[in-house]
Amino acid sequence: MRRQITSFTLAALGGGLLAVACGAGNLEAPAADVPADIQQCRSFDQLMPNFVAAIDQGRTQNLKVVVEQQLLKPLREGDSPPVADVLRAIFTTLTTYASAPAEIGARSGQYCADPPPPLAQANKLCEMRRALAVLVHDGKGVDAINLLDPQLTILLNYLTGTGNDCQGKPRTVNHYEVSGLFSRMCSQDANCQLGNGLDLVDGLTAYVQTTPGKKLVADLNVLATKQSLIDQLKPSNLSEDQAVALVKGLIPVIQSADSASLKSTFANLPLSASLKMDLQPIIDDLVDVLNHPEIIDPTHSALNCLIVKDTKYDIARMVYRLAVAEQCPEFGLTRLTNTLQGLETVDSRGSLVYVANVLSTSIRADDTAVDSAALVCKTLFSNTGNPSNAQLVLPVVTDLVEHHVLNEAVCAADTLLFGCSGGPQPACQ
Repeated sequence: MRRQITSFTLAALGGGLLAVACGAGNLEAPAADVPADIQQCRSFDQLMPNFVAAIDQGRTQNLKVVVEQQLLKPLREGDSPPVADVLRAIFTTLTTYASAPAEIGARSGQYCADPPPPLAQANKLCEMRRALAVLVHDGKGVDAINLLDPQLTILLNYLTGTGNDCQGKPRTVNHYEVSGLFSRMCSQDANCQLGNGLDLVDGLTAYVQTTPGKKLVADLNVLATKQSLIDQLKPSNLSEDQAVALVKGLIPVIQSADSASLKSTFANLPLSASLKMDLQPIIDDLVDVLNHPEIIDPTHSALNCLIVKDTKYDIARMVYRLAVAEQCPEFGLTRLTNTLQGLETVDSRGSLVYVANVLSTSIRADDTAVDSAALVCKTLFSNTGNPSNAQLVLPVVTDLVEHHVLNEAVCAADTLLFGCSGGPQPACQ
């Protein structure tokens, strides 16, 4: 950015000297008319002060090295860099959307309707534009980040062994083994394919927009408030080994479940009568989910990948330690459901889910982009080497999150896409 500003200044000086050389030195340009209500956009340094400070202080250097040396270079001569393949797939999809006919209800000569039609009937490109307006220009993206920020910060601190735990004690042990697990799950081998994860995202984001999907979300919100479940998830009632044993037993049941076996297994679980009664609506919802192969098939594949790669059940142990052992409020069921409900309020039209669906679908449709996205994941989370990529990257990400750089990015995107004189900028407050 600073080099670009310097280059622009030199170009401007050069243009002035050229004008003088061409005989324009004795001419006086008329004064420009300046509208009284014009608003000058803030500079990049002003829009993203914490990010600029992190760069100036060298705090992003490790991330820069990994990205430049491993993700912005092609693996083979003539190929595109992995990051470029992912972006190409996304923009190719958007270009395809642009060739679709105008939205139903759009005025003559217009492409998008105002007011917009229901989400299921919306033109995909029009909906992407609305999503950008809601998430960026209306500042809803910052609201969503603020809702998710506590969970993300605790998770990153757990992985990097920094900050305090949820009991107020300094973390002294890192868990890069979990990061390494994420890397192995992105390995694109016989057991793990990123395409299965993208299919699952596609299926779930579509399902939660249906009536049964909304009922499942609502039932989960209600379940989180039930005292029977809260009591069951206390450290005195559930040890880490017991939690891992429960996960070990449930995964094969989920993989092979049909409606009859699901109901039978649930009936035989060693749970209190009150907890079983509170869980019954969720079981009924899952019976419906079993009839959706677009969700169940990728779920089976994802669980198989998890079993093969996570032989020590590190993810289950992490969830237990944060939610049960440390009793992190941010990972308590009530707080998690409040966060989800907050996201629903912030994004009442479903733009967040819609954008997630579009991005996953666009990458999934391009095999090269899928492989490249998997490589990006595998590279960034890798825990091999000394220091490993995870040890270089994750502390930088943790630092940027804690300094609210994500919020600054939404503000900068608002200024870039909508200008600074298009009304209030809540993301920039």
